[in-house]
Amino acid sequence: MIQRIALLFCLVLLTGTSLFAQDGHRALRRGDKAYNDKNYEQARKEYESALQKNNTAKGNYNTGNSLFEQGEYEQAAKRYEEAAGLAENPGVRSSAYRNLGDAQFQQEQYQESIESYKQSLRINPNDNETKYNLSKAIRKMVQKQEQEQKDKNDDQKEQDQEDKDQEENQGDGDPQDEQQQQPGDKEQEPKDGKPEEGDPKDGEPKDQQQQGQGQPKPNKNQPKMSREEALRHLAIVAEDEKETMKKLQGGDQSGCTSGKDW
Repeated sequence: MIQRIALLFCLVLLTGTSLFAQDGHRALRRGDKAYNDKNYEQARKEYESALQKNNTAKGNYNTGNSLFEQGEYEQAAKRYEEAAGLAENPGVRSSAYRNLGDAQFQQEQYQESIESYKQSLRINPNDNETKYNLSKAIRKMVQKQEQEQKDKNDDQKEQDQEDKDQEENQGDGDPQDEQQQQPGDKEQEPKDGKPEEGDPKDGEPKDQQQQGQGQPKPNKNQPKMSREEALRHLAIVAEDEKETMKKLQGGDQSGCTSGKDW
């Protein structure tokens, strides 16, 4: 009696499992039809319904294709990864890695796509489409690296120019101080101990000025440094200091950097 009950239970379980699998298979077929009709959203729903009943490599692969056609590249990549992990058939696994590379390429994840294409070619070395996609991904990665380096150099040039402008602006107030200290601004000493004639200072009697006890007039013929000349000199000094700092900083660095050639 107990054996009959156990046998009946196994039959029911197998029948239920078979019916469940059949439902999943029918969902896959409905998904295929929707996909062929380019109704990718409906196809995705049917494939996901099939996956709920049976998580297969084919179901994940087809779901990934539907998501890819809708531009959902990140989600598609996850499905392709799942399909590659579940696939027992080398052809399906190779195709899953190739499509994974395509999804990563669309996200500009060129390094990751290169690795996926390589993985696909390890399984199927004669896939010309994957070879072409691999070469395209490599070119894109090189272009991206070159653009990043160019942007970095441009940013450095801009920073250097800002530093130079700041140094020049900080020197704008110095020429005036230098001009105030020029010999032309000092009053000329009298020659041979004799004062030059001139108007008396305010509050002083005229006879005191005539007796040499007043202050002499400044020499108006003394040459002065112009503001432009002063700024030019400051710029030269600032540039010399900048070059010196670069040399000092360069002496503190060690080692070298190298990039990866493709």
